[in-house]
Amino acid sequence: MQQLFNILIIIHIAGGTLGLIAGTIAAAVVKGKKIHILAGRLFTTGMLAAAVSALIISNLPDHNNIFLFAVGGFTFYMVTTAWRIIAVNKNKNAEKVFTPIDYLLFIFGLGFALFLIYLAATGIITGNTFNIVPGVFGLICLSFVWKDYQLLSGKSRVKQVWLYNHITRMMGAMIASYTAFLVVNVQIDMQWILWLLPTLIGSILITKFVRKYVPKKLAG
Repeated sequence: MQQLFNILIIIHIAGGTLGLIAGTIAAAVVKGKKIHILAGRLFTTGMLAAAVSALIISNLPDHNNIFLFAVGGFTFYMVTTAWRIIAVNKNKNAEKVFTPIDYLLFIFGLGFALFLIYLAATGIITGNTFNIVPGVFGLICLSFVWKDYQLLSGKSRVKQVWLYNHITRMMGAMIASYTAFLVVNVQIDMQWILWLLPTLIGSILITKFVRKYVPKKLAG
């Protein structure tokens, strides 16, 4: 079991590192160009590897970590739905190509959103200020799930929201990679600051990118 843990840790670190580097490149270059698409694919691959390995590691004997499990699921949901919306949008009949996978991802995201909020509520009740972190993540995840519900129920159209959904979720996953980097490499008394600082900065960048690339009437 220890050997499996060691292998998964290597995959987790390698995936996270690839995601951090490729995500930074994808965010910095002109959107839609070949370098952006390539970096985006590498970012997706790296973050999926990091997320899936986190989901497994957090359930191994002697390595149980509920919070790592929740964040791993949240990251997996963001990356898969961010990439999935691209594939759906490329179809001429985008409004009619939703598959069981899309509904499963919706249920998956809803489950982890509620789980994160549950972790926050139980922790705050016991006076643990760190549990503000899963609360923030849970509310963000819930907002993404709501967008998915609007798409799947026909209340919004793929052609109208695909770019907004793609930007916010890819950036959300990139925030996760920077957060992990900070938490592992920086040690301070109030660790919750390191968990939320990238989210604060990332939210500003998301707003900037949405205003730049998404038509104002569609950005919401």
